[in-house]
Amino acid sequence: ISNGAAPSRMRPISYGKERPIAVCSEESGFAQNRRAVTGLSMGGTLTLFTAASHADVIKGAIPINAVVHIGNPDMAGLAFGRGLPDTVPGIGSDMKDPDTKELAYAEVPVPAFRQVYALAAVTQDLLPRIKCPTLVITSREDHVVNPENGPRIVAGVGSNRAELVWLENSYHVATIDHDKALIAKLAIEFIRSIAGR
Repeated sequence: ISNGAAPSRMRPISYGKERPIAVCSEESGFAQNRRAVTGLSMGGTLTLFTAASHADVIKGAIPINAVVHIGNPDMAGLAFGRGLPDTVPGIGSDMKDPDTKELAYAEVPVPAFRQVYALAAVTQDLLPRIKCPTLVITSREDHVVNPENGPRIVAGVGSNRAELVWLENSYHVATIDHDKALIAKLAIEFIRSIAGR
């Protein structure tokens, strides 16, 4: 596999499911179990949205190159314009490492831009509801998401522990770029720090 680990080598561990603090089937017990959530790009935005919407369950959030403010006139025109094509060329392979290629969609449906704008705006407004420790990882140079989203997220999060780490050697798809090992190290350390392990 040229773009990361083979699926057969992956094994998810959910400390809330496989190693729970409380064995239960009720919401009060679920809240005792530790959960951290992470994601890249829109997955990072969904990470923040989930942490805000489920503050009673999510114990840590790690958004990577997440967006809460798009600020792109071209994308705005696609979001609510009239007479547009059904699809536009996809966005992909924004990586500093020339030997790595991202598997990305060749085209993106235009209606998806409306959903992106809505999710980003709602998530930005929900940031104060995030009460869990939050590690914001942001590439200093990103050609897809404005890097100013990193400080914006940290400033908006309602947690008393919100940290910003700048990546200096990766572009947008940082999880398979030069800083992938650093991201893994930071994420593991962060999760261990909130899980008490």
